[in-house]
Amino acid sequence: MEFYVAQGISVLTGVVAVVMMQFKEMKHILAGQILANLLTASTYFLLGGFSGAGINLIAIVQTVVMFVYSLKKIPPKKWVIAVFILLYAVCSAIYYRSPVDLFSGGAAICYAFSVVQTKASLSRLWYLFNPLCWLVYDLFTAAYGNFILHVIIFSTTLLAILRRDLKQKN
Repeated sequence: MEFYVAQGISVLTGVVAVVMMQFKEMKHILAGQILANLLTASTYFLLGGFSGAGINLIAIVQTVVMFVYSLKKIPPKKWVIAVFILLYAVCSAIYYRSPVDLFSGGAAICYAFSVVQTKASLSRLWYLFNPLCWLVYDLFTAAYGNFILHVIIFSTTLLAILRRDLKQKN
Protein backbone atom coordinates (compact mmCIF):
# COMPACT_ATOMS: atom_id res chain seq x y z
CA MET A 1 0.00 0.00 0.00
CA GLU A 2 2.86 2.41 0.85
CA PHE A 3 4.25 1.92 -2.64
CA TYR A 4 1.03 3.16 -4.25
CA VAL A 5 0.61 6.05 -1.82
CA ALA A 6 4.19 7.11 -2.60
CA GLN A 7 3.52 7.01 -6.34
CA GLY A 8 0.35 9.08 -5.84
CA ILE A 9 2.22 11.68 -3.82
CA SER A 10 4.79 11.94 -6.59
CA VAL A 11 2.03 12.74 -9.10
CA LEU A 12 0.94 15.65 -6.90
CA THR A 13 4.57 16.71 -6.61
CA GLY A 14 4.75 16.73 -10.40
CA VAL A 15 1.92 19.22 -10.66
CA VAL A 16 3.61 21.53 -8.15
CA ALA A 17 7.00 21.22 -9.85
CA VAL A 18 5.70 21.92 -13.35
CA VAL A 19 3.86 25.02 -12.20
CA MET A 20 6.63 26.45 -10.00
CA MET A 21 9.31 26.52 -12.70
CA GLN A 22 7.12 28.71 -14.86
CA PHE A 23 6.95 31.51 -12.27
CA LYS A 24 8.78 34.69 -13.10
CA GLU A 25 9.79 35.78 -9.61
CA MET A 26 12.27 33.90 -7.45
CA LYS A 27 10.11 34.13 -4.29
CA HIS A 28 7.30 32.25 -6.04
CA ILE A 29 9.71 29.56 -7.27
CA LEU A 30 11.02 29.14 -3.72
CA ALA A 31 7.52 28.79 -2.26
CA GLY A 32 6.78 26.05 -4.81
CA GLN A 33 10.04 24.30 -3.95
CA ILE A 34 9.12 24.13 -0.26
CA LEU A 35 5.94 22.23 -1.07
CA ALA A 36 7.61 20.07 -3.73
CA ASN A 37 10.43 19.06 -1.36
CA LEU A 38 8.00 18.14 1.40
CA LEU A 39 6.05 15.91 -0.97
CA THR A 40 9.22 14.38 -2.41
CA ALA A 41 10.61 13.64 1.06
CA SER A 42 7.35 11.85 1.85
CA THR A 43 7.63 9.73 -1.28
CA TYR A 44 11.22 8.65 -0.62
CA PHE A 45 10.48 7.95 3.05
CA LEU A 46 7.59 5.66 2.13
CA LEU A 47 9.85 3.79 -0.31
CA GLY A 48 12.78 3.44 2.12
CA GLY A 49 14.98 5.95 0.29
CA PHE A 50 16.15 7.63 3.47
CA SER A 51 19.04 9.59 1.98
CA GLY A 52 16.62 11.14 -0.52
CA ALA A 53 14.07 11.86 2.22
CA GLY A 54 16.69 13.46 4.46
CA ILE A 55 18.11 15.53 1.63
CA ASN A 56 14.65 16.85 0.77
CA LEU A 57 13.94 17.77 4.40
CA ILE A 58 17.20 19.72 4.58
CA ALA A 59 16.25 21.33 1.26
CA ILE A 60 13.05 22.62 2.86
CA VAL A 61 15.06 24.38 5.56
CA GLN A 62 17.45 25.79 2.95
CA THR A 63 14.57 27.00 0.83
CA VAL A 64 12.95 28.76 3.80
CA VAL A 65 16.26 30.47 4.57
CA MET A 66 16.65 31.50 0.92
CA PHE A 67 13.03 32.67 0.85
CA VAL A 68 13.79 35.05 3.74
CA TYR A 69 16.83 36.36 1.88
CA SER A 70 14.65 36.78 -1.22
CA LEU A 71 12.02 38.76 0.68
CA LYS A 72 14.73 41.06 2.07
CA LYS A 73 16.15 41.35 -1.45
CA ILE A 74 19.68 40.57 -0.31
CA PRO A 75 21.96 37.82 -1.55
CA PRO A 76 22.65 34.94 0.84
CA LYS A 77 25.97 34.81 2.65
CA LYS A 78 28.47 32.36 1.22
CA TRP A 79 28.87 30.64 4.58
CA VAL A 80 25.15 29.85 4.58
CA ILE A 81 25.52 28.04 1.27
CA ALA A 82 28.56 26.16 2.63
CA VAL A 83 26.61 25.07 5.73
CA PHE A 84 23.84 23.56 3.62
CA ILE A 85 26.26 21.79 1.31
CA LEU A 86 27.92 20.36 4.43
CA LEU A 87 24.53 19.26 5.81
CA TYR A 88 23.75 17.52 2.52
CA ALA A 89 27.10 15.72 2.63
CA VAL A 90 26.55 14.64 6.25
CA CYS A 91 23.04 13.40 5.42
CA SER A 92 24.38 11.42 2.47
CA ALA A 93 27.07 9.89 4.68
CA ILE A 94 24.64 8.98 7.48
CA TYR A 95 22.18 7.27 5.14
CA TYR A 96 24.76 5.84 2.75
CA ARG A 97 23.90 2.26 1.77
CA SER A 98 25.21 2.13 -1.79
CA PRO A 99 26.85 4.37 -4.42
CA VAL A 100 23.35 5.30 -5.63
CA ASP A 101 22.96 7.40 -2.48
CA LEU A 102 25.68 9.68 -3.87
CA PHE A 103 23.22 10.78 -6.56
CA SER A 104 20.87 12.23 -3.96
CA GLY A 105 23.86 14.20 -2.64
CA GLY A 106 24.71 15.43 -6.14
CA ALA A 107 21.12 16.49 -6.67
CA ALA A 108 21.24 18.34 -3.36
CA ILE A 109 24.35 20.28 -4.31
CA CYS A 110 22.72 21.40 -7.56
CA TYR A 111 19.66 22.35 -5.56
CA ALA A 112 21.79 24.26 -3.03
CA PHE A 113 23.17 26.42 -5.78
CA SER A 114 19.80 26.86 -7.49
CA VAL A 115 18.02 28.33 -4.49
CA VAL A 116 20.75 30.81 -3.59
CA GLN A 117 20.48 32.61 -6.88
CA THR A 118 18.94 36.06 -6.92
CA LYS A 119 17.99 35.75 -10.58
CA ALA A 120 15.40 33.22 -11.65
CA SER A 121 17.37 32.52 -14.85
CA LEU A 122 20.44 31.35 -12.90
CA SER A 123 18.23 29.34 -10.54
CA ARG A 124 16.67 27.51 -13.47
CA LEU A 125 20.10 26.76 -14.95
CA TRP A 126 21.40 25.18 -11.72
CA TYR A 127 18.08 23.43 -11.16
CA LEU A 128 18.33 21.79 -14.58
CA PHE A 129 21.01 19.41 -13.29
CA ASN A 130 19.08 18.46 -10.16
CA PRO A 131 16.57 16.09 -11.84
CA LEU A 132 19.33 14.36 -13.80
CA CYS A 133 20.86 13.12 -10.54
CA TRP A 134 17.48 12.23 -9.11
CA LEU A 135 16.65 10.11 -12.17
CA VAL A 136 19.34 7.60 -11.26
CA TYR A 137 18.33 7.61 -7.59
CA ASP A 138 14.66 7.15 -8.52
CA LEU A 139 15.33 4.03 -10.55
CA PHE A 140 17.26 2.34 -7.75
CA THR A 141 14.72 3.20 -5.04
CA ALA A 142 11.72 2.13 -7.15
CA ALA A 143 10.40 5.69 -7.07
CA TYR A 144 8.86 5.35 -10.51
CA GLY A 145 6.46 8.21 -10.05
CA ASN A 146 9.40 10.43 -9.09
CA PHE A 147 11.32 9.17 -12.12
CA ILE A 148 8.54 10.37 -14.40
CA LEU A 149 8.30 13.54 -12.34
CA HIS A 150 12.02 14.23 -12.76
CA VAL A 151 11.81 13.70 -16.51
CA ILE A 152 8.98 16.25 -16.54
CA ILE A 153 10.86 18.64 -14.25
CA PHE A 154 13.93 18.45 -16.48
CA SER A 155 11.80 19.05 -19.58
CA THR A 156 9.79 21.92 -18.13
CA THR A 157 12.87 23.56 -16.63
CA LEU A 158 14.55 23.34 -20.02
CA LEU A 159 11.40 24.80 -21.60
CA ALA A 160 11.41 27.65 -19.07
CA ILE A 161 15.07 28.36 -19.85
CA LEU A 162 14.30 28.47 -23.56
CA ARG A 163 11.10 30.49 -23.13
CA ARG A 164 12.10 32.95 -20.42
CA ASP A 165 15.89 33.17 -20.42
CA LEU A 166 17.24 32.52 -23.90
CA LYS A 167 14.31 34.17 -25.67
CA GLN A 168 14.77 37.36 -23.65
CA LYS A 169 18.47 37.53 -24.57
CA ASN A 170 17.65 37.54 -28.29
